[in-house]
Amino acid sequence: MVLLNGRASVYNKSTGSLVGSGKSLNQFWTDAGTTPSGSFAFDPRVIYDKDSGRWFAVSVDNAGGANNFLLAVSATSDPSGSWKALKIDSDTANTRFADFPTLGVDKQGVYLTANMFPATGTSGLDVDITIMSLPKADLLLPTPSAASKSEFQLVGLSRGFAIQPAVNFSGSADNKAELLGMSVDTSNLIRTNILNPGSAGATLSSPTTIANTSFDPPTADQPGTAANFNTGDRRFAVNTVISNGSLWAVHSTNVSGRTAVEWLRINPVTNTIIQSGVISDPSLSFFFPSIAVNEFDQVLIGFSGSGASTFGSSYYAFGETSGSTTTFSPVSQAKAGSAQYQVLDGSGRNRWGDYSATVVDPVNPSDFWTFQLFAPSTNNWQV
Repeated sequence: MVLLNGRASVYNKSTGSLVGSGKSLNQFWTDAGTTPSGSFAFDPRVIYDKDSGRWFAVSVDNAGGANNFLLAVSATSDPSGSWKALKIDSDTANTRFADFPTLGVDKQGVYLTANMFPATGTSGLDVDITIMSLPKADLLLPTPSAASKSEFQLVGLSRGFAIQPAVNFSGSADNKAELLGMSVDTSNLIRTNILNPGSAGATLSSPTTIANTSFDPPTADQPGTAANFNTGDRRFAVNTVISNGSLWAVHSTNVSGRTAVEWLRINPVTNTIIQSGVISDPSLSFFFPSIAVNEFDQVLIGFSGSGASTFGSSYYAFGETSGSTTTFSPVSQAKAGSAQYQVLDGSGRNRWGDYSATVVDPVNPSDFWTFQLFAPSTNNWQV
C-alpha cells in the first residue's frame, strides 16, 4: 500500500499491478468512516504490523486551522479491504494545528507525534510538539477505540523537533516505546521513552540528550535552469526502527557543501551512538532518506538524488553488519529521472517529497521495499 498527498493506492506485490482503481486520500478516510475536516487530509503514513496482521495509517487534516489526527486500522492483512478510522483532536485549545505527523508501532501500542504550529488567527506562538500513545489492543477491537489513549499535548521542544516513534517488530514487550527527535538549536539528538504504553496510564520519561554533529543540508542541483531542489532540514523525516535491541535512524546532512545521508545506530538503553556513517558523492546530492533493518541486521537506505547532470532520481544503499560494524555497498540507482522538476511553493522553494519510506517485507525478511521519487517528465514526479 502507498499513501501520498492526494492519493491512496494498493498494488499486487508479485506483479506490481494496481489493485482496483485507487482513490483520493480524502476518499480513503471517508470510506474508513471519518471525513477529513477542512479542505483535505495531508501528510499520510502507513505501516503494516506483522505482529497483528493489520495495517495502520495516519494523516492530519485542515492545514493551518484547528485540526485532527486521522488514524485508521485495516480489518485484515489485505489493505484493499475495509478500514475503520478515528478522528482525534490534536489540540483541545484549538490554538495550534498538527503538521508532519509521524507513526510508530510495537507489540504494545501505536504512537503518533506531530509538530504543532500556530493556527490561523493566533500569534506569538512558536512550534511545539504533541505525542500520543494508544494501546494496540484497543485499536484491534471490532470497533477501534481511543478511549485509553495517553495524549501529551504541547510538551515543548525539550524533547526534540519532528519526533519519530520507533517501529519495533523485534523482541518482547518491555513496557516502553522509544522516541527520537532532533534538537532545534543544536545538532544533538534527543531521546524519550513512553512508559507503560500498553495501558491507559502511559507516561513520558525525562528527555536525554545524545551529542552528535550534523548540519542542515543545502539545496540540491539539477540539470538546466530549474531551481535547486529544497532538501528540507536535518530532522529525522521518517520512522526510526528497532532491530536486535538497536535503534537505527537516518537523516539528511551537509558534506562538503552537498546534501548527504547520515545513518546512526543507537543503544536506546544507554543512549549512546554505537556507530554512524555518511553516504555521499562528489557530484550528487542525496536527500529525504528512509531506513529499514531486518532481523539479520541487514540495512537498506533509500533516498532521492540529483546533480548538475542528473535529474531527480531514486537511489538506495545496502548494508551488511558483522559484529558491531555495518558496511554499505556502493550506491545504486533504482530509477533514473529524465526531466527537470520545478514547482515552487508560496515561499519560492522547489519542494521535493519531504520524506520517503523503506520497509522489510513481512513474509521474507531478506526482501526490502523502498518507495522513492523520480522525475519522469518536466515538472512531474512519480514514485
